[in-house]
Amino acid sequence: MFVITILSHTPIWVWVLLAFLISRGIMALRPREVSPSRILIIPVVFLVWGLTGMVGADGLATKLALFAGGLLVGLAGGRALASLLPAPRWSRATGLLAMPGSPIALIVIGVAFATKYVGTVALALNPDVTVHAEIASAMAAAGGLFAGLFWGRTLGQFARALQAEGEPVTLRGLVDLVTTRPSPSVP
Repeated sequence: MFVITILSHTPIWVWVLLAFLISRGIMALRPREVSPSRILIIPVVFLVWGLTGMVGADGLATKLALFAGGLLVGLAGGRALASLLPAPRWSRATGLLAMPGSPIALIVIGVAFATKYVGTVALALNPDVTVHAEIASAMAAAGGLFAGLFWGRTLGQFARALQAEGEPVTLRGLVDLVTTRPSPSVP
């Protein structure tokens, strides 16, 4: 009964977000061609979600520091995750990346969502100010970690795609990869 009460009081937008995230994770299971800008959607979602969880929080500076620390650790971990798969192939002509299929995104999405959901429920149920602050601090660090994992993995994939094409891995190269549009077809 307790679980049903919690689930029924969860805002509808949380379930919509979960469905969206799972659909993106399922799409990542299969090899596909995708625009680099579309690949940025999930890292942006997790970055915004992690930061908005701290809005109006007590001890914001501490939580931002924990978020930043988690982000740095996540960036390194995400970069390592990117190295586990074959390098994506970038076609400058189409502006698309040929991405290998992988369960990594779906797994990380599931763990991140479960962590955020359980943490949010724990915050809502715990009136003790000290425990509440500890949970909120852990959530800030976890939010940074998950955002970092997605950003590190994405940037790692982009860098490997540039390297596979013999392109230098520079900020300009990454921006070009994300902003390149398909060449018009010649009839």
